Amino acid sequence: MRLTKFVTIVGMTLTLSGTAAFAEGFEIHDLTTLEKAVAAKFDKEAYHWATPTNMSISCCGMDEDEIVSVTLDRQTDEIGKANRTDEAYIAELEDVCTKQGICKIEEIEAGTAIARQVTLRNLGGGQSGVNIFAVKGGDRLTIQSSAKTTEIARDNAVKVLEALKGSLIGL
Repeated sequence: MRLTKFVTIVGMTLTLSGTAAFAEGFEIHDLTTLEKAVAAKFDKEAYHWATPTNMSISCCGMDEDEIVSVTLDRQTDEIGKANRTDEAYIAELEDVCTKQGICKIEEIEAGTAIARQVTLRNLGGGQSGVNIFAVKGGDRLTIQSSAKTTEIARDNAVKVLEALKGSLIGL
């Protein structure tokens, strides 16, 4: 009888501690629930699909050469798969961008998350790219946008961020 009570208490404690840690991250953990809100920011002809952790939008204009990919995951140190702090992730991102000199990085506003916008000058094939990384409580949102110009890529990435900011990240 005591063993059953002990197992129940330990199980409840682990459940509650896991829930508390997860609750510190994003408000929602399923991109399918936000697909329509994101798609509404683009042309009606834009092709889009979503799974709980990924979303893709192929769009816009006459050339249909603009692509936005969205990924929702937990940021880890990759080696031991341990969660790392949001600040450490951003510091590493800034360090790589600065040392490599291949991108421009700037802080952007993303509700209650820490966020950076990374501009990639040349993706090849005449495409430019803008990525937005937002982290909160170990959750990571990555928005990757490519288009013919940096301005278009940035506009598309920001459209997605604006559509996700309130519901996913939290204001």
